[in-house]
Amino acid sequence: MSRDPLLAVGLAFATTGCFAADFSGNVMNAATPFVLGRATRDLACPSKQIVVNRELGGRYVARGCGRTAAYDTVCEQLQCDVARAGERPAGWRDRPDYSSPEMQR
Repeated sequence: MSRDPLLAVGLAFATTGCFAADFSGNVMNAATPFVLGRATRDLACPSKQIVVNRELGGRYVARGCGRTAAYDTVCEQLQCDVARAGERPAGWRDRPDYSSPEMQR
């Protein structure tokens, strides 16, 4: 009987840890589907044959059909901008405000 509270506490920690890791993983990997879509076109390869690996600093590498492409990403919440490595993604804050009077001329 004395093991049951310890088991419950252990399960609670294990479950919480799994959910926290899963949630943070989804947020950190928000760019993966965007990269996969871009790599499908760039590599001329079906998405099922492409493997996308996340690296540091928003860099992703996609490999498939004997080709490789690197991408830089900028994400705000779950929307991401993807560009080939060396091209600079247009980060969300750098884009012009099309509703401003200057842009409507």
